[in-house]
Amino acid sequence: MKTVFRIGDFSEMNQISIQTLRYYDQIGLLKPYWVDKESHYRYYHINQSALVDAIQYLQDLDFSLQEIREILSSSDEDPHFHQLLEERRQSLIDKRSELDKKIRELEHFQSGTLLHQAKRSKTSLEVLYLPERPIVTFDIEQNIYDMNQEEYELSLRYLKQEVAHLVTDDIHFSRVGSLMAQEKFCQQDWQSQQFFFLTEKPCNFSDHKAASLPAAYYAVTYASSFEDELRQLPLFFEELKAADYAISGPYICEVIHEHPVLDKNERHMFIRMQIAVAVRS
Repeated sequence: MKTVFRIGDFSEMNQISIQTLRYYDQIGLLKPYWVDKESHYRYYHINQSALVDAIQYLQDLDFSLQEIREILSSSDEDPHFHQLLEERRQSLIDKRSELDKKIRELEHFQSGTLLHQAKRSKTSLEVLYLPERPIVTFDIEQNIYDMNQEEYELSLRYLKQEVAHLVTDDIHFSRVGSLMAQEKFCQQDWQSQQFFFLTEKPCNFSDHKAASLPAAYYAVTYASSFEDELRQLPLFFEELKAADYAISGPYICEVIHEHPVLDKNERHMFIRMQIAVAVRS
């Protein structure tokens, strides 16, 4: 029975390229069983196939070639062997966590897109139950409703610089909003000096306030732009009054969806205007 094969045959048998086998030889990971001194042909023993299987298996687990060399040079009783396995396991857990987070963000983006499609033409008031939503708030000096588009963008740039100094990757500028005190809203005094960012989980920072938008029934309508929201605020107030809803919290402007167009150089927002209410008996 033939047990020693030229590199080409061994390559084909093990689904590994000749170039890769030569590289493994070069770095000392998998040496040929025998090299012909005259022709310099490399020959491999059939039993070396087990090493190829092990290398390919460990590569599928994201081990580097250096780590694979260390693992295959160690025994099961070597503490370093177990340390390498545990470090890779933890690395994969961290990657899974990061992937899960990106999937959740993509689902959030998708839901905003679908909500925009479903509600962009809706003008009537509706009442929705919304769960508790963790936020981080940022106070600013200027009234948001006195800003033009450029001033609004500059304020967000300053916030972006502040966020960059926070030890978090949980704040995304696609999840921005603003809060108006209940008293201001009820007086129809359209003033807000507080931005917020929705976060996945409650968090706190020394310079910023962690809070939450409470689980409640919210009276809701939608606006297609920052200017549209300002036009609709008095109408929103009058609809709440006509429906005899008892207001029980601050007015919330929440950006649900953003999709700026390349050649227009401007923000394209879809806003959910909302305020916590209780239906009077």
